[in-house]
Amino acid sequence: MVPFHRRKPPKPAFRTGDEWDPGNPQNRERTRTLQTDLRERLLRWDPIGIADAPEARDEYDCMISPLLHKLHGGESAKALARWLSGEQRDHFGLSPDKEAADRLAAELVAWWKAKTTAS
Repeated sequence: MVPFHRRKPPKPAFRTGDEWDPGNPQNRERTRTLQTDLRERLLRWDPIGIADAPEARDEYDCMISPLLHKLHGGESAKALARWLSGEQRDHFGLSPDKEAADRLAAELVAWWKAKTTAS
């Protein structure tokens, strides 16, 4: 076992200087804005039909962080659509709507690209 004082410090879970990394604490405000935008897109997709219920506006929040990290990591629309379909099936207990997942995934990739190349 390596003595404590000789251990290398762990690498941060984010890339220093990466202004789009949702895990970087320096990007807190930008990430909040992205989360709000993404929440609105998920509510428009609305596979369980709760978008009009104000008390349920956070229903898809469990998907926001994974999606931001996937988008930041450069996942393709095809990979995102598979993940979205899996969430519909495994998390929400629904039969996946592949066409809707494909449309949302393509929209998200385009949205992310527009956001991250605009600055």
